[in-house]
Amino acid sequence: MRESLLNGTIVESGLHYSRESYEALREIHKDKDYLWAWKNDKALSEIVLLSGDKPLNDIHICTSDFVKGTECIPSTCIKTFFVKEVKGFIGHAGWYAYNKAGIMPTGPREMFPDVLWEDTVCSMPALSIQSIWIEIQVPEDVSAGIYEGRVEVHCEENKLSFDYQLEVLEAVLPTPEHYLFDVEYWQHPYNLAEYYQLEPFSKAHLEKLKEHMQCYQALGGQTITASIVEEAWGGQTYSQNPIHYPSMIKWIRKKDGTFSFDYTHFDKWVALNLELGLLQQVVCYSMMPWESKILYKDEISGEQKVLIADVGDPKNYQAVWRPFLKDFVKHIEAKGWFEYVCIGFDERHQMEVALDLVDEVKNSKGKSMKKVAAFNDFVGNKKVLDQLSHVSVGLEEIRQNVEAFKVEVMNRKKLGRKTTLYTATEHFPNSFVKSIPVESYWTIMYAGSLGTDGFLRWAFDAWGENPLQDTTHASFQAGDCFLIYPDCRWSVRLAKLDEGVRDMNKLYVMAKKCPELEGPIKALLNQVKCQYDYDEVETPPTWAVAGRSAKWAREESKIEMLKDMQKIKEGIYAISKQYSNQEVLSLKIKKNSI
Repeated sequence: MRESLLNGTIVESGLHYSRESYEALREIHKDKDYLWAWKNDKALSEIVLLSGDKPLNDIHICTSDFVKGTECIPSTCIKTFFVKEVKGFIGHAGWYAYNKAGIMPTGPREMFPDVLWEDTVCSMPALSIQSIWIEIQVPEDVSAGIYEGRVEVHCEENKLSFDYQLEVLEAVLPTPEHYLFDVEYWQHPYNLAEYYQLEPFSKAHLEKLKEHMQCYQALGGQTITASIVEEAWGGQTYSQNPIHYPSMIKWIRKKDGTFSFDYTHFDKWVALNLELGLLQQVVCYSMMPWESKILYKDEISGEQKVLIADVGDPKNYQAVWRPFLKDFVKHIEAKGWFEYVCIGFDERHQMEVALDLVDEVKNSKGKSMKKVAAFNDFVGNKKVLDQLSHVSVGLEEIRQNVEAFKVEVMNRKKLGRKTTLYTATEHFPNSFVKSIPVESYWTIMYAGSLGTDGFLRWAFDAWGENPLQDTTHASFQAGDCFLIYPDCRWSVRLAKLDEGVRDMNKLYVMAKKCPELEGPIKALLNQVKCQYDYDEVETPPTWAVAGRSAKWAREESKIEMLKDMQKIKEGIYAISKQYSNQEVLSLKIKKNSI
């Protein structure tokens, strides 16, 4: 690479690139790349810029059309982002059970390239690096073939050129609402209101939520998160308000001792998402909140009070929840929402009492509400599992009984029941800010290798105080609680999850439409490894409230995982070529028969 004020190279998008990578990146000389995609798909690339011994200003990016003969993918379809760094605590911050006071860790933080920032220009200090994320959006109506285009980086008299060939295959990726493998990222609408200083569910808040949920919808998200009690998760999320995750349904104890329910926020939230076409399900948390607490307003005193309804006391539990369920079922049926709204449970024990009560309360047609859960005891508690129309099982629990889980997934599919995988704090690989990006892609590949219907994660947008500066959380590993930044700025982690979801849908579509490709697809997915070696980082008391250790990929594991996923990606391309050739043949037959 010649010495100049500015140099750059195309790199693999599955790794992090920081100042420590500078000397190694100087030895890479890649200014051409070959990409591929289906129609209605995206192709990704990453470029890393390296400044010389002087600071640089007014660095900007130009993209050409991608051309094939007289046809083109216009430059407006090529999105470029400067990757912004954010801080993140490198340990495991406290863990909620040990840190209910929300004391922030004081231990070491590092900078991680994670925010996709759609600025037109950027600056660079001397002897620094800057990543550029490139996303080529392939329209559905373009013809198949190889398109050529260029990305240029300009700074003063310097110009860097990167040439791309993009092969568009004769295959169409379904739109997100028709994905066969989808995602569920839990949402926190009250967090948005607090961050933007808006009245919850005001007109301004709803406008912001609409933009936000359209981003979620574009990822394949169809399931909506709703709250039916204050602090369904016991205050784990960040907030400066007394209640961190409020209830969308307000409980009011009247003078006669009975309860009434205010559905104002719930109705606005559901109506907004139904307007957007997010129709799969609205999951309501929870009839088993942390510590079994229900906060309500006492009509006589005007004060907020606490009611305990624990499944360990079934009679009292039923006496509290039965009136709510009856009123709730009546309300959602009147709204025409009964088929969408479900009762959700999150990693709870002794769920039988709650599930049986939900089954007991019927609507006017004799139907009870659906029940869904993040539930790990899929081997030991079949009764509960069979009551759930949708279940998500944690990565670590699946690893303990992989074959049993695969059987359960197949059996549930036959019954029309959905089964997904989720990752959470302490799981590895994962999607924290310190996790290398390829871990997110691996997560989806592994979920698909098990035959699941999708992937679930807490959370989409449970930000801390200043997420664009510091992603550290009081209770979890940095980045655990959100995948998207304010103003709908994607994280690199989210982009790699999305790449995995698109690729998994390619495999699911091909297996469904071409049974002869099922064998090669199964063989390819069988190559996805279950685990990689990692190091555990203990959290000393001087860093944070005592908690559990953090798990991070070893250097050799990073390279191993990257190479493995490159092979999987190559396999998806090879099978896609077979599928594309069959699609071309099918189109010719149809054309000749007209």
